[in-house]
Amino acid sequence: MKTTRINRVNSEIQKHLAEIIARFDDSEISGSLISILKVETYADFSMTKVYISVFGDAEKKYKIAAKLNENKKTIRYELAHAMRLRVVPEIMFIADEFEEKSQRVLKLFEKIEEEHNEE
Repeated sequence: MKTTRINRVNSEIQKHLAEIIARFDDSEISGSLISILKVETYADFSMTKVYISVFGDAEKKYKIAAKLNENKKTIRYELAHAMRLRVVPEIMFIADEFEEKSQRVLKLFEKIEEEHNEE
């Protein structure tokens, strides 16, 4: 069970990362609409997983997640200056696949419904 402190830290990390990414100096990142969907910090504050979504195609989402992971040292440095934590966790950006998975499930339901109507 997540503690209140971890929930507050996740919320603060999400807020500060949104600001940091918004002013990030990279043409591909700054020209894209990036949403931070969820932040999960380990209980020992060693790692934070940041799930992102990007408006557009799935390939662009993975490219931007890779670009953010390439620059995570700089992003972590800026996050350390924005937050008052003794230890700032390592950051891992993950392209969220919920949308693609939900589309596949919906297509399966449509296929099942079509087969059911044919019978």
